[in-house]
Amino acid sequence: MSIEPTKYYDNFLKYFKLAEKQQRDCNLGFTSHQEWDGGDDLMCQVELYDVVERKYAGFSQLVNDVFYGYNEDHPYWAKMQKGMMSPQRNALSRAWQDKQSVFGLPEWLYVFMVHRLTGSAINYAQKPSGYHNTIVPHFYLDNTIEEMTARITNGKHEPFYTSIGYQFPAFPKPPEGSEYKRNGDYFMVEHVPKMVRELAEWLEQGNKREIREIGDWLFDWNVKHGFRKFKFQYAAFISDIADWFPQYVVRESMFYYGTNAVECIKYMAKPTTRMNKEKFMDEVMEMVYKDTGSVPYNAEDVMCDSIRWIENYIRPGEMYDHLDFNKVWGTSNIIDHPTGRQKMMLNLGLVEDFNEFKSFPSDTKVLDMNNMTVDEYKEKVNQYLS
Repeated sequence: MSIEPTKYYDNFLKYFKLAEKQQRDCNLGFTSHQEWDGGDDLMCQVELYDVVERKYAGFSQLVNDVFYGYNEDHPYWAKMQKGMMSPQRNALSRAWQDKQSVFGLPEWLYVFMVHRLTGSAINYAQKPSGYHNTIVPHFYLDNTIEEMTARITNGKHEPFYTSIGYQFPAFPKPPEGSEYKRNGDYFMVEHVPKMVRELAEWLEQGNKREIREIGDWLFDWNVKHGFRKFKFQYAAFISDIADWFPQYVVRESMFYYGTNAVECIKYMAKPTTRMNKEKFMDEVMEMVYKDTGSVPYNAEDVMCDSIRWIENYIRPGEMYDHLDFNKVWGTSNIIDHPTGRQKMMLNLGLVEDFNEFKSFPSDTKVLDMNNMTVDEYKEKVNQYLS
């Protein structure tokens, strides 16, 4: 391979093993996060780092409930049988009990698409984190795409968009004089039904499709109809197809890279020969797949979480306000990492109290507050440790 792993790659493998264990023990198992024996306080206190498969992440929990309903096919059935489920899961899974016999591929694709376009119901400051501001649960009353679109337009429901954990696409504006008050409503009602029906027909023809092949189909569809490509949201949507309709997808094929994953990959390895950005990232992904067995669309999400773990990410909010942000730390080996919330920033006096921050100090916020460059910070850390 024409890449050379860095110390961050070993750190990523460490995180992967911890997250894999916590997914098995806590996410899918019966151990509470607080009682977990993994030896990482951040992972014990914050229910975010317990996933190495997107299907079990907070932004997909709702989809599991509506797709499987209340039966033994549900991946959390063992916990559900013991009463270890949120009120949201209990209500949703029972309400959606019989939808497998009603919805076909186009209807499920419509559900997936609405979920991703409206923010994936995510709010990382809440427990559970994946049931926030969403219209999808109400679709249990509907049997067709037309009935679901009517529910969107009737306005008789609580707000169903959230940008707390996800970003909205640049929806097209409705025609002048239209009754649509939100661009997203217009797109999901007037255009998404046609798209998912054509996509379903295409998927059901021939062999399994590679992930980027499906992406190209979606991007081309948008461009042909005068819309932007919606790469971020469509990547999540394609992952849903891979998770819940794997018969149509080559799950081992290459995925796309979000902002956090790109950042992670840049830390994890360096190219030893000249190559373009995508080839470099694909080679790193191939190395990850070889060493962990994680298919690219899952590994990409793990990369995003691993950067949060390195930065000791905790989203301030009512569910985590009881924590002392000066004392809860992960076990990352990168002592001189310059972004996020770092213990060395306290030790060096760059921050007096992390509890005073109203929002998480992302990127180089702490260094910027101190008019310090990354190199200067690393040098100060080195001096402190020597």
